[in-house]
Amino acid sequence: MQPNFLISVVIPMYNAERFISKCLEHLIHQTYKNLEIIIVDDGSTDKSVEICRRYAAADARIKIISQKNGGPSVALNTGLDAASGMYVHFHDHDDYVNLDYFEVMARAAEQTGADIMCGEVNQHEYNFPRFRSLEICISLRDKVLKTAANKFNPAWRYLYKKSFLDKTGLKYEPDIFGAQDVYFTKPAIILADSVALVPGAVYNVVNTDTALGKAHKKLRRAAECPGARAAHARYCEFLAKHNATEIISMPEAPLETQELRIFNMPITRRVIFHNKIRYYFMGLNIGTRRIIRD
Repeated sequence: MQPNFLISVVIPMYNAERFISKCLEHLIHQTYKNLEIIIVDDGSTDKSVEICRRYAAADARIKIISQKNGGPSVALNTGLDAASGMYVHFHDHDDYVNLDYFEVMARAAEQTGADIMCGEVNQHEYNFPRFRSLEICISLRDKVLKTAANKFNPAWRYLYKKSFLDKTGLKYEPDIFGAQDVYFTKPAIILADSVALVPGAVYNVVNTDTALGKAHKKLRRAAECPGARAAHARYCEFLAKHNATEIISMPEAPLETQELRIFNMPITRRVIFHNKIRYYFMGLNIGTRRIIRD
């Protein structure tokens, strides 16, 4: 029998009129029906809200919360406060999930009881891990390295048990713009008693030139504000307190290394990763070439 507990899907939205319909279509037609879809409109100035209202009129599971523009962290916290589900998923407004995403996640949640479920990601530019079988990670090393949390930050990779978030008091840092997931997902992985690796639950990333992506100067200014610096200091203290600084900072492991040696001295070296090749000459990095794999 399919589990039937409520899952809250939180979508922070800002000027998403080009994307929000596809995002919502893939949610309302999920094979898993017991969803609460919370759209937090962060002061959009386009037709995003109008589009969402049409969907909400046809589907009672959709709730719209409007607020003045406060940034992604504020919008995410608003959605989290409004969530009443047993589990919570954070969803970008320009992405979409496979139609069985929440069915696969819910089944894994019921089978494992884990604090966090980690799904798979379809984004060719990055080497997100794929999982061969459902697995529960308990040790810090397994939770970080098997999910690749040392490399990838996005909150939308995960389904979180709401009681776990309530118990830990985890929230997004309101003064962080653009890198807000770092300060939420990594502490969550560290604090979780268990993390389940869920094969077949696929989240699809759509690379878009959203307003946030264009606001480079604004992001730099935000990163330099006192609140952001204080948030970063708290994050570093948290990592040190939980003996996680080293493992969270571990670099990506290469797939292969090729060297040309003369008299046993490395002259040239190619370090091959999933999505890039780094070239070295006499120990100096002389360039990086990106590659796209199927």
